[in-house]
Amino acid sequence: MEEKVILASILRYFNIVACQKREDLRPLGELVLRPERGIWITLERRKH
Repeated sequence: MEEKVILASILRYFNIVACQKREDLRPLGELVLRPERGIWITLERRKH
């Protein structure tokens, strides 16, 4: 429950922008399909 509250607080005050293009992400096949090296993001403060 705490993780959801923290994530909701972050999403409330910031926009999330991906630093990589979708074509640059290489999927890694495990139990859950995810990018091989993760996804780099930046947080931009929302304007009120």
